[in-house]
Amino acid sequence: MPYFITQENADCSGWAVMAIDSDEVFGCHTTKQSAIDQAVAISLAEEVEFLGERNESGPQVVVTDIDGTIFIDGNKTNENLLAYLDSFPDTSIFVVTGRLEEDRERTSNELTDAGVRFDDLIMRPDESLTSNEFKAETAVRLMETYNVMIAVDNDEGARAAYRAAGITALHPNEVPASRAEARAVDLTPPAYMVDAARKGLEWFAEGLAGDDLTGRTVREARDMVDGQVSEDKWVRIAAWISRHLVDLDSPDANPDSDNYPSAGVVAHALWGSDGGKAGARRVLSYAEDIIGRIEAENTNRSKGGTVSKIETRVFTNDFEIRETGDSMTLTGYAARFNEPSEPLPFIERIAPGAFKRSLRAKNDIKLLWNHDSSMVLGSTRAGTLRLSEDELGLRVEADLPSTSFGLDAKISIQRGDVTGFSFGFTVPPNGDTWNADGTHRTLKSVRLLEVSTGVAFPAYPSTNGTAQVRSLEDVVMAVGVDYDALSLVLGKVAAGEPITYTEKEIMELVLDALCPEEDMQADPAMMPMDEAMTEQNGLDQLALHRKKLALMELLETL
Repeated sequence: MPYFITQENADCSGWAVMAIDSDEVFGCHTTKQSAIDQAVAISLAEEVEFLGERNESGPQVVVTDIDGTIFIDGNKTNENLLAYLDSFPDTSIFVVTGRLEEDRERTSNELTDAGVRFDDLIMRPDESLTSNEFKAETAVRLMETYNVMIAVDNDEGARAAYRAAGITALHPNEVPASRAEARAVDLTPPAYMVDAARKGLEWFAEGLAGDDLTGRTVREARDMVDGQVSEDKWVRIAAWISRHLVDLDSPDANPDSDNYPSAGVVAHALWGSDGGKAGARRVLSYAEDIIGRIEAENTNRSKGGTVSKIETRVFTNDFEIRETGDSMTLTGYAARFNEPSEPLPFIERIAPGAFKRSLRAKNDIKLLWNHDSSMVLGSTRAGTLRLSEDELGLRVEADLPSTSFGLDAKISIQRGDVTGFSFGFTVPPNGDTWNADGTHRTLKSVRLLEVSTGVAFPAYPSTNGTAQVRSLEDVVMAVGVDYDALSLVLGKVAAGEPITYTEKEIMELVLDALCPEEDMQADPAMMPMDEAMTEQNGLDQLALHRKKLALMELLETL
């Protein structure tokens, strides 16, 4: 078990001597040299390596290999691993591979085409080192600057090299699937818990905590102040407060006591409780509600609920096409920040910075015509598509090709037939937040897949400049029909093919759910357009019209 020293441990005011894969502190020192002396002595006695200083405060990095890790069974992409990497939204992804530097362009293109988000590609310069020797040297070098959280590699020798440098190493099969699942439940702590944790850290800094307080509790309190609480922490909050309510019966838990705050009050504060029993019960109730919602979401997933689906949003806005000589440049916004969507049925907003991660990555993003990958209007890799964030939103600037569909696109946009962009995306874990009742969603970070124009019939045009496309998965979940069966019948309808009686029943079920008759009758704005028409006939015609519109919206999802 290799040892290292760090100045970042909450249990020590100076330098701490610690071991890999353990939270135990073996000694606290006021000087770096005395910490080194102890760590070296322990390492010699146990015949293990002394790793030196570990920079736990450096920028966070996750390392992954390529062959046998990102790509498995030949050229098959390890989707579970990619989703796992996406679960670190504010962490840089470094690809460290034994492939030679001379193969950089092909390797970079291969990763980009597979949709791999990476911030750096570190390759073996030549054959003077074996792949594992190169990775061992790279691991030591990275640890001098970065806080390398995890390395994923299918090679046992490589994993051993990472572990020797003090990095947790996983085989791709050991990547937890739970990290790959997007969580709809908002795990963000409420303000009163953040305030309590902040006060608890102040008391801890003043030396008012008990001797049995763990470094993990302090670290997690800091995370809580930063608005981060994991699923596991919420479960432990409920259990801990239930066990430690009795600590608040102590006389020194009374603010009027000369010895206030007691060690129990400090501990409660670090767990998000304000130190009183009413406040503790409030936190307990909130934690139990979070746990219940997580369990309900897990139950939904076990029944086939959709997770991490690809979503599409359509934004209508003013285009501009500039022509200079033979070139045509299209500009506009694919998304605007902080503008409320139409009901989806929830209201959605995109937070500033939501695209920062995708723009920072080296993935190739294409501008397509109506989501058709065979009709490429621009590419970030080629430099013909330029995406950026400004104070308004995601700005698009593209040099349109002088192809037939490039010219068609220009004419359609100039005529006003096409009025906006759309973009396809997925939401990584912790990439969105929801309010308590699930009626409002904020996209904080998204994985941008592509940008399109040429969407002539957005499903939800909006007066404030946004429009959304109804997700087929949402319809399936709301109505309770089989996804594949609905996709099949919609495909037949779109192609003008005959459908069976059973498929007709599926369509009627979906359309009745999307525009129920009682909603028609209750809507005072829905009146017969022909005064000579009876009210009942008017409602019948209107119901038919609305079902046709609903069908058009469904077909738009294909």
